[in-house]
Amino acid sequence: MSLPDLPDLPESADLPDRKETEVRRMLAGPYPLVPPDLAARAADRGRRLLAHRTLLHRLGWLLALLALAVLCWLVMDRPWLPPPAHTTPPVEGW
Repeated sequence: MSLPDLPDLPESADLPDRKETEVRRMLAGPYPLVPPDLAARAADRGRRLLAHRTLLHRLGWLLALLALAVLCWLVMDRPWLPPPAHTTPPVEGW
């Protein structure tokens, strides 16, 4: 694969642009070798990330349902109120 030559741009104040020089050097230099198992490693990492994301989504839904169940129990049972008296209080002053 051959890259086209980059056009020469005018340099300002007789100082070479450091970034442009580095980019030209990297494009002209030897290209690094790609590891042969790169695709397999990327696929494995993608599967792990997807499994973790799925697990977090399921845990989030489970927590939301649990919070809804607790809220329903609190509304129906009202545990903060004292229990009702099963007997009438004694009558005094008759």
